[in-house]
Amino acid sequence: MNKSHDSSNSQHRGRIALDLEHENILEEDERRIDLKICSLYGVGAEEAKEIHTNYHLHRLYFLLEDRSRKHGMTESTFLERLENLNFYHYAYAVSRGELMEMAAVDILYKGLCNSENSGHSSCDDRYISFYG
Repeated sequence: MNKSHDSSNSQHRGRIALDLEHENILEEDERRIDLKICSLYGVGAEEAKEIHTNYHLHRLYFLLEDRSRKHGMTESTFLERLENLNFYHYAYAVSRGELMEMAAVDILYKGLCNSENSGHSSCDDRYISFYG
């Protein structure tokens, strides 16, 4: 059997397992997932942290891309503005349970909008809208 095919299937199963572990998770339990990643992939603690952070990096990217598209931003504009954002910082914070995923998306989306308006945001800000 093809070794790259086995690796791809293993990664796919691992991704599904990570998705299942993240369903209905409390933020303070995020860090415990690193141990499960160690078992799942057979890696050390540092590599498990990196895998976990990359998992959230991809999720944040696709959630932000979806929100931007729904608000009329073109793909080229999205990619151009993306260069100014520190995705890794927020993905790491989410993987440590320091920040909720949707809060990270809100912050990143606001950053996309601010880069458009040179500091003046016209984006929806659910926190400002809620608190008035």
